[in-house]
Amino acid sequence: MPVSGTTLPKIVEKQSYKQQSLADCRTRVSHNACRSRNGGAGCRTQVSHRSPSGVWRRGAMYQYRVRVPADLRQVLGSSHINRSLGTASLAVARRSAKAMAYQIDRSFEEARKSGAWKAASALPPLQAAEVSVPSTIADHGLTLGIVVERYLTDATICRSPKSQIVYRTTFATVCAILGSDTPIKSISRDGCRQVLSVLQALPPNSRKRWPGISPVDVAADAHQRGVAPMSTANCNEYMNKLSSLLNWAVREEMIDRNPARGLRVADRRLAREKRDPFTLPQLRAIFTAPLYTGCRDDGSGYAVVGSNRPRRGRFWIPLIALWSGMRQSEICQLLTGDVRLIENVLCFVVSDVDGDGKRLKTAASRRLVPVHPELLRIGFALYVSERRRSGDCRLFPDLSLDSLGLYSGKFAKWLARFLASTSAAAPGACFHGFRHSFRDALREARIDRDIALTLGGWTTSSGSSGGGVADAYGRGYRSSALNDAISKIAYPGLDLSHLYVETSKG
Repeated sequence: MPVSGTTLPKIVEKQSYKQQSLADCRTRVSHNACRSRNGGAGCRTQVSHRSPSGVWRRGAMYQYRVRVPADLRQVLGSSHINRSLGTASLAVARRSAKAMAYQIDRSFEEARKSGAWKAASALPPLQAAEVSVPSTIADHGLTLGIVVERYLTDATICRSPKSQIVYRTTFATVCAILGSDTPIKSISRDGCRQVLSVLQALPPNSRKRWPGISPVDVAADAHQRGVAPMSTANCNEYMNKLSSLLNWAVREEMIDRNPARGLRVADRRLAREKRDPFTLPQLRAIFTAPLYTGCRDDGSGYAVVGSNRPRRGRFWIPLIALWSGMRQSEICQLLTGDVRLIENVLCFVVSDVDGDGKRLKTAASRRLVPVHPELLRIGFALYVSERRRSGDCRLFPDLSLDSLGLYSGKFAKWLARFLASTSAAAPGACFHGFRHSFRDALREARIDRDIALTLGGWTTSSGSSGGGVADAYGRGYRSSALNDAISKIAYPGLDLSHLYVETSKG
């Protein structure tokens, strides 16, 4: 009988999976015999030697498998017995397996003594008490509030001050919905869905806008009055952090499973639609604002027409972002020593070393980015030389740290006001628009994908810059190759000649 094209792969996959599972089980059962025969030499099992005998994982849950004694196989009609341990925690599975092994062995002995086994007989079901989580775990009385505090103060997890504040704010909202005194083991899938439902109706910054009112009441009132809720991405971030907390609780053997696993709002928008690149009219409005054509000063008078043309952080940071694709935090924390000649090419050295509090988003963020020729025409090399002659360690000494220890915090707030003072303001317009514009410019210039990822410090879904394992080989691209690529970046229709300076002195 022919098998349809859609059915055959499933059948093959199911058979292959079953064969692999049986092969893994045979490997585990015969492991000790292999070691006794060979004394450990030549043993090549694919199972960790530290895993308890008979315990294996199928999908998300652990199983216990034991061989039926030869004298009982014909009676039972099977050579093995397999039982689910009902947990995704290896530590709990190990303890449960001991209880299950004892009961199965006891059943074998009773069968031999009574001789009353019949072909249709089966082992009696395990009692819940025999495979349940030990009382030292089940009865510890941990509440959601206690677990949150332990999670946030876990010395094995490193978070920046900003991330720590975000996590505390998130969990304060979650605790207000579920209750801080709720036992962690009583949090169910329905409870996590309740959190998601409230978040979907909860307006942004609700704790500041409605102080002292529970999120449940705020969400109900906002939904009734038609107040816009937080974004889908923000809602999912709340759920991701809740899921991370519960995953940690599973690893710490506080609970058996994560009831929030996979709970999130479907977001059908493409990633590129979540942040818009700046349009050509917006870029023209930004770089023809008084700050770039003549203003009173670059303090409170940045939007007032005047005769001064100061060139400090507020002037350079948007330009660097447009022509390098660097992140806001990467630019704001630059040192004068981070701009240097590499193989006769002036480059930004993006790193998290040699600086107080310098941070990078990912490992791929460490990179070289050649200074675009347009920045050189505007006088960036001269600016760097002036900073060095003045003895400045920081490239933008006018920037100061915010309460989170970031140089980009106060600048980000200023940029929002700056965009609002021009016709560049629009929904979704923010600093990240420069980075999106740079990525589009890379596409328009048909820059090789690997080089594009390297220049932007982007990571793929595999967590690496470029294509995966192969990227760990070699030394990467030479600065000359990167310079050739970035020099092709252009924004047709954007004229910045009014910013050019004489470079004969440089």
